[in-house]
Amino acid sequence: MQGPLDGYRILDFTRYQQGPYATVLLSDLGAEIWKVEPPGGDPGRASDMSGDGFSRYFEAHDRGKRSVVLNLREPAAVGAALRMAERCDGVIDNYRPGVMDRLGLSYDNLRERNPKIVMVSASAFGADGPQAGEPGYDVIGQATGGVMTLQALGPEEEPRTLPGGFADQVGAMQACIAMLAGLLAAKDSERGQQVDVSLLGSQIALQSVYITGFLKDGQQPHMRRRRMPTFTFYQASDGRWLVIGVVDPKNWRALCGLLGHPEWERDERFATAPDRMKHTDELESLLESCFATADRDEWLRRLREADIPAAPVNSYADVEASEQVWSNGYLTEISDPRYGTRRVTGLPWNFSRTPGAVQGRAPVLNGDADSILAECGYSVEEIAKLRSCGALPS
Repeated sequence: MQGPLDGYRILDFTRYQQGPYATVLLSDLGAEIWKVEPPGGDPGRASDMSGDGFSRYFEAHDRGKRSVVLNLREPAAVGAALRMAERCDGVIDNYRPGVMDRLGLSYDNLRERNPKIVMVSASAFGADGPQAGEPGYDVIGQATGGVMTLQALGPEEEPRTLPGGFADQVGAMQACIAMLAGLLAAKDSERGQQVDVSLLGSQIALQSVYITGFLKDGQQPHMRRRRMPTFTFYQASDGRWLVIGVVDPKNWRALCGLLGHPEWERDERFATAPDRMKHTDELESLLESCFATADRDEWLRRLREADIPAAPVNSYADVEASEQVWSNGYLTEISDPRYGTRRVTGLPWNFSRTPGAVQGRAPVLNGDADSILAECGYSVEEIAKLRSCGALPS
């Protein structure tokens, strides 16, 4: 199914998650992804592997791509990569700054072959500064960007991580945005450029509200068990959980009436949002008692009838069963030659004219080497020569 990036091709040197998920997004949008893997493959192939050989990690981060293995220590492999770049619109890597240069795949070398090429480099700390060359993974990005301190439940409490891969996933989205913007600029100017993104920069951007406040008043924010008493979760009588999102004064008025306590609207402790925050513990206790008087579905029915923002706290099984999710294509099905028809995450966007689609399962290691090289003008004999010299491992 044609996507908005149909006709674009990206040369992908990334590994693990930060870079690979960026190119999944580009693939879902219609771009063709040529994934260049080292001998033995992307280390992500062996992550989170189940007994039947299925890697949820690799399938989530590398679906819809084509794979070629190049031993970039061999000059002939570097030559092949440069030849591939001539036929691509973008290149992306997530090595430490300088690695692509040492491999002979610097931006200068790439643009000499293809002046319109856009190169996105996704590192841990950015291309400049004293930490530029240091290694980093997801947890390093979370730690250095401040989100682990933000997640602590108080100034004396231990830091807490977000779910594994969170910094990588956010970094991947920023890398995707960078590539899209670079491609758009190249289309207009006929000139490519190099773009640097990082885990550190992505984490800082993610926390813009909190960091903006800190830069103004110097106060380090921390998380609470509940964000605010009318914007949080409560347990119903059946043990299941729901959330309410009451911010608008009209919703607070409606909630007071629905709960049978219209007097709360005028109570000086709860009349305004700042008042409610000041008396959080008292209000949370009152709301906990109210929501414990009926089951979750009954509360959701009442809240929706009153047009008060509310939702169930879903498990993944609830998400999979949700008609809303399937109606919008947020989950979908693909055909997998090894595992049959299976369900995967879909696209988070819906384009009316160029919808895009999941372009299939993650690739077999080196499964597309001959076809990709042939598209780059290599003859059968030249491909055999690459194999014989060790540039193209079998």
